[in-house]
Amino acid sequence: MGVQRHLKVLGIFARLYHRDGKDGYLADMPRVESYLYRACRRYRELIPLAVLLDELANRRVQAGYTF
Repeated sequence: MGVQRHLKVLGIFARLYHRDGKDGYLADMPRVESYLYRACRRYRELIPLAVLLDELANRRVQAGYTF
């Protein structure tokens, strides 16, 4: 339910900016996007959505090794 809520909030913020011309919430979008991304990474079923978010944000997934 958290992922659904984060997507809804991002959509509302985008609508407020694009349709209504209100930019007050644009500063909060990166924080909500971070919440969404972390929630998607937490559950195996939502990994495809996290991959899509990576592609949309032009993020490269870093693979590392720990020894």
